[in-house]
Amino acid sequence: MKNAFFAGVLLASGVAASASAQSLENLTVEGGLSTLGLYIAPKVEIAGPWSARVPLYLGSFSDTFDLDGNDIDGKLTSNSAAIMADYGLGNSGFRLSGGVSLGGYKLEGTASTLTIEGNSYTGNFTAKMQQKREVAPVLAIGYARSFGNNWGIVAEIGARITSLELTTTGQDAITNPVRRAQFDADLAQANRDLSDVKILPFLTLGVSYNF
Repeated sequence: MKNAFFAGVLLASGVAASASAQSLENLTVEGGLSTLGLYIAPKVEIAGPWSARVPLYLGSFSDTFDLDGNDIDGKLTSNSAAIMADYGLGNSGFRLSGGVSLGGYKLEGTASTLTIEGNSYTGNFTAKMQQKREVAPVLAIGYARSFGNNWGIVAEIGARITSLELTTTGQDAITNPVRRAQFDADLAQANRDLSDVKILPFLTLGVSYNF
């Protein structure tokens, strides 16, 4: 994930450098808050209604999380980047966007009890839930409106086309073969249920500055 995030940083730097080489008038920087983390994105006008954008998301915090009825003492991180093409819908301020994201959500921590598919297991477990694929398609619709010569507001709602996956350690300490087989079956069923949800939605609110 770190490699994917740094690749996004390099892409964003390339977009900004390209815009600077042409004209700063073509460069806009968006920034704000997203359910994916802190948000910043250089954006370059290409031609007509088309523009290119490289959003970067960075967020991390530790807490006790309720994960499907389980108290997980852990850390949630969301380090990712995306490459997006935007199509402006006339002068309405609305835009349709599509692209690909790199990196994403990850929750990892420890628990003394895990309840999976209604069955409880006691031990020293670590659990990690993360995106099944770090590279995922993205679709979004946004709104951007300028006020004055430079400043504006932006809002975006979208989804990454991927699902979540749960992995655990500590189950090797379950010595009863029947209980261990049940644990493995419950974990597999939990991941099948997670795979049924094919999208991860997100919401972004922020401001923009046009150079």
